[in-house]
Amino acid sequence: MWSSGDVVVVRYLNEGRISFARPVIVVEDGETGSVLFLPAGTPTKRRLNLDGTPIPRELGYEQRFARPWRLGDGSWGDSQTLLLTPGDAAHAIWLFWSSRWDFRGWYVNLQAPSRRSAVGFDTVDHVLDLWVEPELTWSWKDEHELEAAVGVGRFTPAEAAEIRAEGARVVEAFPFPTGWEDWRPDPAWPVPQLPPDWDAL
Repeated sequence: MWSSGDVVVVRYLNEGRISFARPVIVVEDGETGSVLFLPAGTPTKRRLNLDGTPIPRELGYEQRFARPWRLGDGSWGDSQTLLLTPGDAAHAIWLFWSSRWDFRGWYVNLQAPSRRSAVGFDTVDHVLDLWVEPELTWSWKDEHELEAAVGVGRFTPAEAAEIRAEGARVVEAFPFPTGWEDWRPDPAWPVPQLPPDWDAL
């Protein structure tokens, strides 16, 4: 288990390749799951075109899926983010604040159950997500992209149905607020950096 204050890496795998890598600070870690802090401005690794330019988000999923890519430098941007990841669940709940700690809402990232690695945690993104507003209204996010992911063979129809069912289970349980909304990090924590071995698989 990791200790509070440790810097670890959350990596998203795509067909065995790392497609995103984000250094985070451990808040809590145990048998029932982890709580990880991703500060605004954290340097990351992300998918880029082979020439190092960003892959336009406006491109359809099918085009992005077929596009050759490599990892390059990125940044988490201006959001303070707390990742709540239950130990064996196929989702994580992200709490979003502005850089000045104004609460923005909850993002339910549907993903494969996290697997521990030598540098942190690995998972596979499941494309479909949920967004929950501070006033507790919610909506699906990227439904059309999950359909496209089935179309290009990334997921089978049965897998897509289970991904959606996982989101429905979160909505049925509706664990919002989570109890972490007033949390703040240790002011002595620096912005985390990727360790030298962040890409060791």
